[in-house]
Amino acid sequence: MKDKPIKDFTKVKPYNQEEEKTAQLARMFNTISDKYDKFNDIMSWGMARVWRKHSLLTLKKYNPKQILDIAAGTADMCIKSYQYLSPDHVTGVDISDKMLQMGREKIATVNLNDKIDLQVQDCAALSFADASFDAATIAFGIRNFEKLNESLQQIHRVLRPEGHLLILEMNEPQKGLLFRGYQLYTKIFVRLTAKYLSSDKIAYDYLTASMHAFPSGVQLIDILSKNGFTLKIYKKFTFGVCSMYLVQK
Repeated sequence: MKDKPIKDFTKVKPYNQEEEKTAQLARMFNTISDKYDKFNDIMSWGMARVWRKHSLLTLKKYNPKQILDIAAGTADMCIKSYQYLSPDHVTGVDISDKMLQMGREKIATVNLNDKIDLQVQDCAALSFADASFDAATIAFGIRNFEKLNESLQQIHRVLRPEGHLLILEMNEPQKGLLFRGYQLYTKIFVRLTAKYLSSDKIAYDYLTASMHAFPSGVQLIDILSKNGFTLKIYKKFTFGVCSMYLVQK
């Protein structure tokens, strides 16, 4: 695992430095909610579905019955969690009500209204009781946490003893031609496509900038460890463009 220079990811905000990041993100995701799935496919080279499946299957042997999906967005991870893991129930939380509304429409389409519920909540102040969930998942959302340590402590609190946290996150390749190629891809193709998808170009600039700044690899593993989690699996997908972290309480 190769380290990368530490940047202050907390200063990467969508619109300005004065307003709290969480409030800006809620507004931003509400604005781009109808185009976010398409943009996510572009950012992930169309591989997000494959990464979700491979990462979720690492939880299968633990047979989680109650799953919490954080930064649930349009509920893709919630739906796949149910389809791959067959839990009793999946709860998804997000700060964007419009993203969740799109998620509810997806859930209704696959007839899972009684198995998945979505709630507007900030991960830094979860309302659930201690030890409520067997597993928690975060797919492409942890880099948006304004209060990373507080959020991880909340996740630790609501997990049952020996419960698992699964994190899937985009990151840049660390070296050579892959690094330069991906930078070119995000700066030119992704930006042009984002301009086509939405008038809020700033939102998409933020999404690529946050990926560049957020700690990954050993840096994120160290943060997780300091918040009470033990690493079980760390894996990179597709030339290092995406990383999976499975940790245990």
